[in-house]
Amino acid sequence: IYLASQVRELDRIAIEEFNIPSFTLMQRAAEAAFKQMRKTWPNAQHIIVLVGTGNNGGDGYVIASLALSEAITTEVLQVGDHTKLQGDAKKARDLFIDKGGKCRAYTAQEISNCDVIIDELLGTGLTRQVKGDYAQAIAAANQHPAPVLSIDIPSGLNADNGTAMGIAAIAKMTMTFVGMKLGLFTAAGRAYSSKIVFNHLGIPNKV
Repeated sequence: IYLASQVRELDRIAIEEFNIPSFTLMQRAAEAAFKQMRKTWPNAQHIIVLVGTGNNGGDGYVIASLALSEAITTEVLQVGDHTKLQGDAKKARDLFIDKGGKCRAYTAQEISNCDVIIDELLGTGLTRQVKGDYAQAIAAANQHPAPVLSIDIPSGLNADNGTAMGIAAIAKMTMTFVGMKLGLFTAAGRAYSSKIVFNHLGIPNKV
C-alpha cells in the first residue's frame, strides 16, 4: 500500500526507465475499467462520464470512446476549463471527438437518467478542499440512483489519509491502478471506495 507520491514514482519509473508510453498506460487503465464495468453492469446501455481537466479525465475520454464502439449511449460531462487540456488528456479527448463523441460542459443541472456514472473528476493529486462545479458534480452523482464507478480513487478523497476534502464521490466500485493507495483503506476511505478492484496495467514487477 502506497502514498500517492510513491505511486507517481512508480508511474515515472514505468514510463521513463521501462519505456512504457504514458498514453499506453492511460489506454490500459481505460480498457481495464471498461471491461470491469461491462462485467459488473452487463445490461448498462447508457453511461455518463464525468471528466475533470487532469489525466484522470483523459482516462474518462478513452472509456467513453470504448463505450461508443459498443454502441452504448455515452454522455461526457466536462467540469473545469477543458480548452486548457494538454498532453495525453487532450489526445484522448480529440480521439473521442474524432469518433463522433459529444461533450458538453457540466452545469448545475441534475445528471440525466443513466445506468452507470463513471467518476473521472479528480485524481490522487488532490490537496485542497473541493469547491464550485466539482463539488456540485460530485454531489449530483452521489444523489443519483445510478451506481458510481470511480476510477483510481473516488473524486474528492484524499489519497493519503482517506478523508473527504469537503466532499467525495460515494462509489459502488473503485477501479485503481499501479499501486494501492493508502487513502482507499484508512479513515473513511473504505466507505467511499466500497468494492476495490486493482489492476497493475501490465507494469513489470521490476518497477
